[in-house]
Amino acid sequence: MHPPSKLGGSLPDGRKPAPANASRAAKVSSNYSIDTITNKHELGSIENDWNRLSECAKFPNAFMTFNWFRAWDQRFTQEDPGGRRPAVLVLKKDGVVVGISPLICRKVSRLGFAARKLEFVANHADYNDLVLGDDPAVQSAAIVQFLAQTQDEWDLVELRDLRETGKTITLIENALAQAGLSYRVVPEEERCPYLLIDAAWSEMMNRLSRRERQRFRAQQARLEQMSSEGLRVRIIENPRHEPGLLEKLIALESQKHVHSHLTPPFVAKYPEVFQSLFDTLGPRGWLYVALMELGDRPIASIMGFRCGKRLWDFHGAYDHSFSRISPGTMLVPALLDYGFSHGYDEYDFLRGEESYKMRWSTGVHQSYWLRIWSRNWISRAHAFVYLDLKPGVKRLVARTK
Repeated sequence: MHPPSKLGGSLPDGRKPAPANASRAAKVSSNYSIDTITNKHELGSIENDWNRLSECAKFPNAFMTFNWFRAWDQRFTQEDPGGRRPAVLVLKKDGVVVGISPLICRKVSRLGFAARKLEFVANHADYNDLVLGDDPAVQSAAIVQFLAQTQDEWDLVELRDLRETGKTITLIENALAQAGLSYRVVPEEERCPYLLIDAAWSEMMNRLSRRERQRFRAQQARLEQMSSEGLRVRIIENPRHEPGLLEKLIALESQKHVHSHLTPPFVAKYPEVFQSLFDTLGPRGWLYVALMELGDRPIASIMGFRCGKRLWDFHGAYDHSFSRISPGTMLVPALLDYGFSHGYDEYDFLRGEESYKMRWSTGVHQSYWLRIWSRNWISRAHAFVYLDLKPGVKRLVARTK
């Protein structure tokens, strides 16, 4: 068996890195091997394979694309140049790339000591996956086997918002149990409400309560009155072709309120990331922007993703001075009509169970938080705190109440 790939370097507590001449590949079964991509120069070498896997995935996920990973990795590496690096696991069968685990390795301080943590590239993704091919059970087991082989080189694995796409979580748990790794899987607190698209909006609205129908019809009447003043709604399928669009979204975001309070900027905080996504995911059909304008003035927007037959609502904003017409809310019917006419079957509001989402939704998707601990002493200490100490303290507190 080949020696495992190197995931991380030495740390101040004396733990030693893998030898400098360690092979860059690990054979994890008779059919599969795994390479580890550890720098941005190597990252480009798998772009085509990564794009191919993303495009043909049974459950497409814009957050797991090469361009999403690269854009966020570049931004956060600039903020913390010495504390993080790619740790992308490239699964191969007979030399062909058949799966990718888009991870990074980051140094964190835990329990007063430095720890090496494997995680997804950013916490802004509402769904995360292992980008696998047509044999998820065996491929999941291969990735877990690789983690078991290399557990001297990482301390914690924390995978947030793992999407359940059938038997995903069960397959991973079975593989972890077989590999003898300590782990816990817990449901994420924030679920993702969704609405099935099975008709045009006019028909879907008839299913709402009488009060809701009256409210939407009143809002629609206000919008129709404003159409003579130049009000319009557009679904921009390729944001790259819209000059100045990013600046419009940033300007709208500066007006965004939640419960009468301005919210912290998001797009404005990461403009280079979203420009990169416009330039890369837009032309490939992953990204859309719904825009409501009064003349040349934007008054509401929803930026989202097109993933297979599903529309995802990622980030919205509106001009608070137009709140009387609920412009953000009234963009959703336009997107539902767009989705129905273009063959989409679900509108996903993504993470968060705000009241407006729950009024619309016909169900919720659950995602999971996976923690894995290695045999390193610092990892075992973390496992003790999480698995034994914290539950013991909770039980003690409960008894004293």
